[in-house]
Amino acid sequence: MQPVKILIADNIDTSGVKLLPPKKFEVKSEIGISNQDIIRSYRDYDVLLIRSVRSIDKSFIKNTSFKVIATGSKGTDHIDVEFAAENGIRILNADDSNNISAAEHTLALILAIEKRLLFSDKLVRGNRFGFYDYERNELYGKSIGIVGFGKVGSYVGKLCEAFGMKVYANDIDKKVIIKNKNFIFKSLNFLLKNCEFISIHIPLDKKNFHFFSKEKLRLLNKRSVLINTSRGDMIDEKYLIKMLEKNEIRFAGLDVFSGEPAVDKRLGALDNVVLSNHIAGKTEQSRRKVSENIFRQIRDFYS
Repeated sequence: MQPVKILIADNIDTSGVKLLPPKKFEVKSEIGISNQDIIRSYRDYDVLLIRSVRSIDKSFIKNTSFKVIATGSKGTDHIDVEFAAENGIRILNADDSNNISAAEHTLALILAIEKRLLFSDKLVRGNRFGFYDYERNELYGKSIGIVGFGKVGSYVGKLCEAFGMKVYANDIDKKVIIKNKNFIFKSLNFLLKNCEFISIHIPLDKKNFHFFSKEKLRLLNKRSVLINTSRGDMIDEKYLIKMLEKNEIRFAGLDVFSGEPAVDKRLGALDNVVLSNHIAGKTEQSRRKVSENIFRQIRDFYS
């Protein structure tokens, strides 16, 4: 019996390979290989393992014969999932592997904003140690509205509770609401109009593109802080930038962007935003958990 051939095309931790029976699976790493080279040289492979930096469209799917496409990310918006399903391709994702990392990063952005850590760092480096005339705040008693209260959002809620924050949640899934009955669920409009912090934790799909539209963003007030560790296209980024430029909201913490890896240069010129390079779910611990999760799913698929 021929072994199942797996191509690792992106930089993914391989600690999970140990979960595969060696005689049943053959693993090949070609980190950073182009889609065209995959089509040209690996048409006979069974499994493709990628990250969210790679786009898998209809053209790619038509010209390959993979039975499984596995992504080392929670989101699958970089893959044409519907077309893959129509062609009998199984999509595997690393759900439940980076929840803690993403939630902690969300709190890191909030703390960096309220404690003005980036500005303070510049002061020390610029030999202005004695300058204290800038706003710094406690989280205690502040209100946060968490949009999407799944595995990441609900853990953000628990962390915020530990800081003594008032946590309000919003989710359309009744099972999520029942599971988290100790939290207060409110309408999205309530969150946007009343909470000092808004944190986004919903998946990106066609119906959620620019979910935070111009109309929704206008509901925020001048003291609002918007945090996004989900996907860049969840927000009408151009309108958000205009709001930040006009100080129509106080601050934003962004780990994801509409055109990444390219980022709108206007964001880099703003003082009321903290930026990170899509690393919320990427830590040493989560990399290992993602790897073990993905390779376990591949093993089980062929069991």
